[in-house]
Amino acid sequence: MSWMIEKSEPSPERRPARRRRVLLPGMIVFGNGTFTCDCNIRSLSATGARISVAGQHHFGGRVFLINIREGLAYDAQVIWSKDTDIGLKFNAMIALSTTTDPGFSRLKKLWLAK
Repeated sequence: MSWMIEKSEPSPERRPARRRRVLLPGMIVFGNGTFTCDCNIRSLSATGARISVAGQHHFGGRVFLINIREGLAYDAQVIWSKDTDIGLKFNAMIALSTTTDPGFSRLKKLWLAK
């Protein structure tokens, strides 16, 4: 009796842009800028990121992710959460080093403080 082993095709990528693995320092800002949480950015693309936080987190919905090294802030939506990992979808990107918009002054101050 011969056995046939079928090779399965890799599952298609669900994300619109491929993420690259990184390890960057970050900060989540939520609650209209009232609360912050340090994080590590684990993977990154033009459309989203996977981050990890230490311990429990109590935020969802709309957040800002600050990429400390690059000086970028992302207006983002929490898409999924499992244990200490969180998946974000980006709505917009703000270059904190060049923005003059007073609406982003809190984000800029947080970035400069790091």
